[in-house]
Amino acid sequence: MIPTSIVTGFLGSGKTTLINKLIKQPGMDKIALIINEFGEIGLDNLLIESSIENTLVLENGCICCSIRGDLVDTIINLFAKVKNKEIPQFTRIVIETTGLAIPGPIIASIIDDIVISKKCELNNVITLIDAQQGTMQIKEYHEAKVQVSQSNLCILTKCDLASESEIIDLEEILYELNPVAHYKRIIDGEITPEYLFQDLQFEKLNKIDQHFNLNHKHTSMEHDNVCSCSFLIREDIDELKLRSWLAMLYSLRPFSMLRLKGIVKLNTYDSPLLLQAVGAIFYDPRVINEWPSGDKLSRLIIIFKDFSEESIKKSFSKWVLSE
Repeated sequence: MIPTSIVTGFLGSGKTTLINKLIKQPGMDKIALIINEFGEIGLDNLLIESSIENTLVLENGCICCSIRGDLVDTIINLFAKVKNKEIPQFTRIVIETTGLAIPGPIIASIIDDIVISKKCELNNVITLIDAQQGTMQIKEYHEAKVQVSQSNLCILTKCDLASESEIIDLEEILYELNPVAHYKRIIDGEITPEYLFQDLQFEKLNKIDQHFNLNHKHTSMEHDNVCSCSFLIREDIDELKLRSWLAMLYSLRPFSMLRLKGIVKLNTYDSPLLLQAVGAIFYDPRVINEWPSGDKLSRLIIIFKDFSEESIKKSFSKWVLSE
């Protein structure tokens, strides 16, 4: 049986940062990594700073709903490729969900499928919670609340950015939501594989299912009017125009913008930049020495609510791409 772990957490909670730190540690090159992207283009897989051979990306939907069947097929195909010697043998499967995924249906896919249940053993569901914004996210978004409730290991991230009182208040909320989970605080994704992948065997599954239906279904890519918009841009982006466009969006509806992430080439820099924002908090851009993609295209993904995708795309063309 191959131990299998689900890594979930609301938008911007630090899932990719944590996985980046993990896969650089000894022995982690033998995992199979499945990354689920909410939008139409993949980005998180480009931010994984390692060459794990068994990395697969599921795009354009959420594996807890609209592309749930793709996850089952992907796992079955992984074992088939090992058997056919197309890929090396892996010792663990790690599934990184979208920030809007509800773990229950993913758990059910693993433990209920007649083929997968004989090959995989789900030993932990790991939820990352942003220590700085977790309290607000849990109050505002059903997905964030259920992610905590359906996990057996909760990791508080970015603890250096939150005050001790903020963290204590958040922990009280978390304990009330899920008193049976294990809890740990971390900074900058630093955690050992031994702790993260400890064999908890998801022993709290029955208790969790009493509160939330693990087979909860929703068929749309939208989660409570949450949508994503993706851009692929060939030419250098005018930094002033991009800043003006983002300022316009955030000034119109500051609470509608949930997540921004991108690898972009601005006209003011020689190298591409990593851009990230969670809610209204923008993090300092980080220079990337080499393009992670061979096509060298800028990629920008925005996840938002209460805006139409059409209005976002039209405003981007008008404010950023126009001469």
